[in-house]
Amino acid sequence: MTGTVAVGSAVVGANVTVIDSKGVSAAAVSDSSGNYSIDITTLTPPLAIVASDPSGISPTLVSVLAGVPAGSATITANVTTLTTAVAALLTSSGNSLDVASPANLSSLVTQANVASAVTKLDTALQSILAMNGLNASSFDPIGTPFKANQTGADAAIDAVQIVAAPTGGTKLMSASDPINGFALNVNSSPLAPLVAPPAAANYLSAVVTALGQCLGGNSASCSQAIDSSYLENGYSTFAAAHPALAASGVTLGTPQTLKFFMSNGTQKALVLLRYKAADGTLGSTTTIVQQSGGTWDIVGNQQPYNVTISSFLARRQSLDATNQPYSRYEAGLGINIPVGAAGTPNPVNLASASVTGPGISGSVYLVPRNGTGNTLLALTSTALQQAPTAPMTTNSNTSLYRWSWQTLPGLTGTFAPGSNNSGLYTPQPIDTTNVPQYANYTVTFYDATGTAIGQPFTVTNVSPTLPAAAGNGVAWQSLLSSTTSAFLSPSGSAASAQGAVNLQWANNTTTANIAPLVMKAQIQASPGTGVTPATEVDGWWVGPATYAPSGQYSATVTAGMDQTGTQQCTPACAFPALQAGASRLVQLGWTSGQVSFYNIWKYND
Repeated sequence: MTGTVAVGSAVVGANVTVIDSKGVSAAAVSDSSGNYSIDITTLTPPLAIVASDPSGISPTLVSVLAGVPAGSATITANVTTLTTAVAALLTSSGNSLDVASPANLSSLVTQANVASAVTKLDTALQSILAMNGLNASSFDPIGTPFKANQTGADAAIDAVQIVAAPTGGTKLMSASDPINGFALNVNSSPLAPLVAPPAAANYLSAVVTALGQCLGGNSASCSQAIDSSYLENGYSTFAAAHPALAASGVTLGTPQTLKFFMSNGTQKALVLLRYKAADGTLGSTTTIVQQSGGTWDIVGNQQPYNVTISSFLARRQSLDATNQPYSRYEAGLGINIPVGAAGTPNPVNLASASVTGPGISGSVYLVPRNGTGNTLLALTSTALQQAPTAPMTTNSNTSLYRWSWQTLPGLTGTFAPGSNNSGLYTPQPIDTTNVPQYANYTVTFYDATGTAIGQPFTVTNVSPTLPAAAGNGVAWQSLLSSTTSAFLSPSGSAASAQGAVNLQWANNTTTANIAPLVMKAQIQASPGTGVTPATEVDGWWVGPATYAPSGQYSATVTAGMDQTGTQQCTPACAFPALQAGASRLVQLGWTSGQVSFYNIWKYND
């Protein structure tokens, strides 16, 4: 069986796993064109195919194959955004990974069910398919071979995205219309065709070519790729704003448009720029492009300071008896604001920042952390009504603002934010229907007296909106008992102060080895009652992990090590002992399609 793994561009190095109706699996890796090949002669149809991008640039993709024709002919089973939509349309939940369970395969993935799902999808895509020379009455997103070259089927894939639906499940959305979408579940039918984009899929090809020449040293090409008014996160040059992409030996990939929009009468787009570093590492970054005089160039997000807002989804599991019933999924915004420092866009006198916008209750405020091992501002634990008028730090140690939460399946506790964490949560879960995709937020910087620094500015969420219910559609890793019993238990062998901790986890779900690869691991540890100093100690391991066929992984997290690999403790520090009044948290993190995911275990003593 062969196929192409693509999201409008080829997904290179994807870990492709085929799961059959008896739970047997086979695996392969996609090549530089996104193509894969797997021997399925020992597998029993129907089959589910799951493709995970180890770089985290693209989301997990799913496809299905209801049957295998007799004979030796090669079978095509593409794994794309469109095939993921087909898989979701087979389920009542709208979560495409549900088909990957052997218990569901035989009942959900039948020839008739798949044909019906494809018909629904093609109806929703008819305008987009027609724009790219494809016939909605006969297009087969699973079995039709194609090349990831931004034409034909690949161009149709490039025009859409799958995003979380407000009450759970998923929906298919056009990059030209982030408001309306087609709900993806077995009971849904498209009400109207999705809107076709205002430009061909390859509309940025000339920009990418000129940008590559510019970064390669041809200064004459820079003006063709980068607008004279370029500004991004406080940087006035592209190389300063995106140093990894501008590094020597980088190869630019195929861009993906996340959202087309109009601004002051000008057609613009939020785009994802992909690249490959000299060492082969894949990366991505977002920027804004605009059309002027019939041509496109990169104008940047026009932010005067360095602030990034993106969506997050977390599974938060409490291991102590008091909090365990309230373990939950949480979703909201990650607000990343580096502390002010000389030589950086953010001013040295930055003492606090406020953020307002869709989904946020009033304004949230971020201030420096009262902790070691993190260089980002954090949310105030309690809600503030105005900017602090004197220097202030926070013990919250998080920049994640939660607007949605849902108790984990099988538990009965009902979590409610208290006055001690009102700065981190909305008063109650919100309906994310009212939060636009790729929404805009207003950010204001303040000095230590509460005086605004400059003018408020707009920051766009570079990822889709998420509700907590989306957690039901994620393949989560499991932390091994060797870690939980030793480090996250007051009676464990590693309950005493630890300078470094070896974390162990598994990517094997009940289905197969399909959980996403972890990119970062963090430990947060607060000292017990009466312990001096009372400062929380954090530590990071920065990956990513390398795919292991066994699904078993480990990493060593060092106390005081920040996200950049810089030791913040002088002299060396340790994670405080887990004793009365203390707490420890272990977090596995990764990104997928610009969304940050956190798998969290915590023990409060």
